[in-house]
Amino acid sequence: MDKVIDRKQGNARKWSNQVLKEKFGLNEDAIPMDLADIDFEVAPAIQKALMKRASIGDYSYSYVPDDFYEAVIDWNQRRYDTYMEKEWIKLTFGTVSTLHYVIQAFTAIGEGVLINTPAYDPFAEAVENNDRKLFCSSLINRDNRYYLDFEDMEQQMRENDIKVFIFCSPQNPSGRIWTKEELYQLSELCIRNNVLLVCDEIHRDIVYKGRTFTSIWNAHPEIKQHSVLCLSPNKGFNLGGLKTSYVVVPNPTIRETLLEQLKRNSITSPHVFAVPAIVAAYNESEAWLDEMIDYVEANMQLIYEFFAEIPEAKVMPAESSFLAWINVQNWFKDETEMTEFFQRANLTMVVGSYFVQDGEGFVRLSIGMPRELLLEALSRIKRAYVNSLEYASHVIN
Repeated sequence: MDKVIDRKQGNARKWSNQVLKEKFGLNEDAIPMDLADIDFEVAPAIQKALMKRASIGDYSYSYVPDDFYEAVIDWNQRRYDTYMEKEWIKLTFGTVSTLHYVIQAFTAIGEGVLINTPAYDPFAEAVENNDRKLFCSSLINRDNRYYLDFEDMEQQMRENDIKVFIFCSPQNPSGRIWTKEELYQLSELCIRNNVLLVCDEIHRDIVYKGRTFTSIWNAHPEIKQHSVLCLSPNKGFNLGGLKTSYVVVPNPTIRETLLEQLKRNSITSPHVFAVPAIVAAYNESEAWLDEMIDYVEANMQLIYEFFAEIPEAKVMPAESSFLAWINVQNWFKDETEMTEFFQRANLTMVVGSYFVQDGEGFVRLSIGMPRELLLEALSRIKRAYVNSLEYASHVIN
């Protein structure tokens, strides 16, 4: 994982000189810490599988073969004790676009959709771009840890006639892993109020040692029949460019409704390299994933230690993923000042206001990178911080 690769060569959006300049006002030497992908070379088995597939020389329309379903079923059973059947699984290319299809399929214009905030902004976009009404239930920040407000969620479900609840597990941006008890209570709310639960579990492949992740289906005996499960190897294996996301829907009525919507949106042939990549990831790359998780967790420990020396910052302890969620409201007076600070440090980041609501005063840093890059990024933050202190002292004196 220590190997630093030139991601500019592969036209990675995160490392694009054009994006760094136009979106962030930074030069080509910037270290990007915004986009939620990792900066490691993918697992050798995946590279080998793609090279083998590329050597065939046929990149025409494809279909989903049985080895895809077998790999998905085995991975979810082995890794998460989650039972699936082939008929339940549908490759849908991207989780974000899938959320749009779900909203289109199960709600009408003007109907209500609920999310927890802070939340990944495309959750809100999937609702509002389709002319549905967005409702937000704020997570409770207690002792620097997020909790679900069950009373508020149920009140919103009843008062606003919520049809769909989009839920993130583990939570993005904080990396919070919900307990089995919390997931059970959440499932009860959805079942009792006849709300379709759309559960995004795409960050679950990166769970730190000593932490227990529970899939929503293992939290409640009936929630399978009231939910759509969104899964993807994209975060754990860095396959975002291959459109490898999929949904799993056990309830035949819900499944047929969604499949009809996918047909209306012309979701047909998969990316020609998607299936071999997924199969190689799930069947041959588990040891690589475990090694990467340990590496990222060590990176997160560096983050804790570094920001412990900056009294104005408070990192929310993460239990999963490669995203550091940091409270900086005592550091910067507003996001303009925050943005200017990171520009001086020649780093990208995501401002808290991006996360729909309740994120103001926070910054998210993507730290799934070789240690050399992370240490350089932290060094830049330290220099910018010291310079700001010296400037403030000079102004005061």
